[in-house]
Amino acid sequence: MSNVGIPIKLLYEAEGMKVTAEMKNGEIYRGLLITAEDTMNMTLSDVVRTARNGQVSKLPSVYLRGGGVRFIALPDVLKNAPAFKKVATMKRKMESERQMKTGTKRKRD
Repeated sequence: MSNVGIPIKLLYEAEGMKVTAEMKNGEIYRGLLITAEDTMNMTLSDVVRTARNGQVSKLPSVYLRGGGVRFIALPDVLKNAPAFKKVATMKRKMESERQMKTGTKRKRD
């Protein structure tokens, strides 16, 4: 796990929490994230599956292939995850380096 990026680290942090995964085929799965892998493969339990046509079904567990995932909605509580703090620190460092080179602050929108 040491060579994985921030998104994968956040996925690992979400293990044991409710997540929503939208697949490239349009299906949506919401359930408890049991396991996650570096490839974004994941196992969910107590799943509610919403098909492309809107049909809802309940499944005891599913294994989702990471290559078929469009995006994953994670709980808001992960905003305080250590991985995000690392990103914030890196961003501040980059902005200060940029400021030293140009002598101006970055304009905020």
